[in-house]
Amino acid sequence: MSKLVVVERDPVNGKDRHNVTGMTVSNPPVVYTGTAEFAYSGSMTQGLSDLVRVNEIAVALVTSRSALLPPETAPPAGKHSGPTGSSFVPPAPAPQPLSLVITDAPLGTGTPNAAAGSALLTINGVKVLLDGDPIDSCSGIGAPAGSNVRVQGQNFLTCAV
Repeated sequence: MSKLVVVERDPVNGKDRHNVTGMTVSNPPVVYTGTAEFAYSGSMTQGLSDLVRVNEIAVALVTSRSALLPPETAPPAGKHSGPTGSSFVPPAPAPQPLSLVITDAPLGTGTPNAAAGSALLTINGVKVLLDGDPIDSCSGIGAPAGSNVRVQGQNFLTCAV
């Protein structure tokens, strides 16, 4: 069995959890502080290989990073902004979505999980990322591997697993 090698701008998608604050929907409203789940939609953009390219696109390594796509953090519609949170803890009293803000910083960077990378293929001793590898997205509570990277930028370089 083999898997495709990840390259620059390949998508990273999943979910992560962040600390949020805002107001409740109760009457009168009170301050809400808790955590919520958010969609992570980003791509591999940082710390890519300087040595190896596939069709002029840099290969991603376990030292590479993902970043959220720019519109994802813009409220109210960005999927990684306070108003779009879900699965709130605590669930009651319910928060007013439009009032919510994510309090974690920095927001958006994902790092390959410790289980990511090829045991066989390395560049300067650093493992190469493969299709489906787990990514620890920017969870504000330290929850690992909420996302995965999917190959989209190339379809011919593979590695046996």
